[in-house]
Amino acid sequence: MYEYDMSNKNTSSVKARTPISARAAADSLQQPKSHYKQTPSNNTTPSNNDLSAERTNHHFDSASINASQDSNHSNVMGTDDDEYDRLVSPPKKNRCTVLVASIFLVLVAVALVVTWQVFPTEDVVVMFLPKFNPPASPYTGEEAGTTTSDNNIDYKGGGAIDIDIPLETEVPNSDVTSIPSFMTCPTDSEQLCCNGSPQNCQLKVNEMMFATLHNAMATEEGGFTFGFNHYKALEKAMVAGYRGINLDLCKCDSNGGRLQFCHNICDYGERMPQEVFANVLDFLKAYPSEVIVLIFQATTERGPIVWNDLYDEMKQVQDFTDMLYVHGGEGEEWPLMGDLVKSNKRIVTFYFNGGECTNDVCPEPFLPFYEYTAETEYQSANLDDLRNVQYSCQLTRGPGGFKGDFFAVNNFVTPPDPEVSKITNTQKFLSERLTSCANYNGKRPNFIYVDFWSEGVTSQFMQSANKQMASQKSKQE
Repeated sequence: MYEYDMSNKNTSSVKARTPISARAAADSLQQPKSHYKQTPSNNTTPSNNDLSAERTNHHFDSASINASQDSNHSNVMGTDDDEYDRLVSPPKKNRCTVLVASIFLVLVAVALVVTWQVFPTEDVVVMFLPKFNPPASPYTGEEAGTTTSDNNIDYKGGGAIDIDIPLETEVPNSDVTSIPSFMTCPTDSEQLCCNGSPQNCQLKVNEMMFATLHNAMATEEGGFTFGFNHYKALEKAMVAGYRGINLDLCKCDSNGGRLQFCHNICDYGERMPQEVFANVLDFLKAYPSEVIVLIFQATTERGPIVWNDLYDEMKQVQDFTDMLYVHGGEGEEWPLMGDLVKSNKRIVTFYFNGGECTNDVCPEPFLPFYEYTAETEYQSANLDDLRNVQYSCQLTRGPGGFKGDFFAVNNFVTPPDPEVSKITNTQKFLSERLTSCANYNGKRPNFIYVDFWSEGVTSQFMQSANKQMASQKSKQE
């Protein structure tokens, strides 16, 4: 709007000035002089006379000039001030010393430990871990077959099977640090002994009861972080009298694609096959009267399982495969326990839940579990489910019409609960449950799966049940 040319050459012309109000011009004069710092220039400063003449010629009032200058340079001044302060201010001192950093790290470590111990971190983490839902059908592989268990309460055994066995002196598994007396073979006799008792030697393998560790590798002691099924390691369970060992097999990328025993999730706990096999072998060499049953479950979500690869792991443990029992096939009669002990073929192996074999040829000692075994419901959520005979004793996996050689009873809840196991692993509960399931299906159980084996008296109860069976069999003969 205004166009002017100051007579002094060191002042450049300003075009298109925006008019401002008198009040704004007056306000601008109240700013401190420091607000109008100018960048030094080589041009000569105009004299007071020249400026006075210019103001007279143009009738331009000083307030308008100052206001115009303020308006023209308002955006630049703030930037110049900041740059000026940066140049003249001393650099800020770095207060992050080694001592301060060390104290900070210690405090963080203490906070993490307190959080881990005080807050329910495990419960929170489990909420975010992947869930593995049971299949809509109990079918879990080609070998599983189908079942035809009745849904009524009419006992197929007619109530004739009685497994209500009192224990004279209970020996809790939690107190076991060496082979308990009920699993100790006589030392003053040359009589053959099998799984802690000479009487067991006259029983066939499929007439025996085996206290069986459900997910045997998943122990707190073994480093499993979440959802472990037992407190103590499977090696200690063998000492306590457990002779059935169920192991989940995974193929984890973190292990270079090698096999390991894990519980669905890699890196939250694992056991290496060769280590487990070596420990089982050491136990069997130390106790030449004992027979162990290994039941392998494929966890194919982690990668394809080839059973021949597991057999290769066994071959890496010297003498292990020499002790594997080879069965003649379906319909073949099972040997006496005494025969296994005398021939030193004291490891029986089963597998299930899929997996495959090289060129469809599996290792000869490996037997498909559900071609030989019928099993009860495995998804019981609480004690009420377990006490519901029609629900928990029904057959959900295995050969139809109960043509199998073995009968497996699941005696645990999902998820694992040690407080429940304190009840399910007692003499009273075992007597009631095994008697109910035996009569409901018309067959005496062989494998009794339990969680938290160190709670209760399961192995002692199994030994008493085997003695009962041996006594009944000798009377019939």
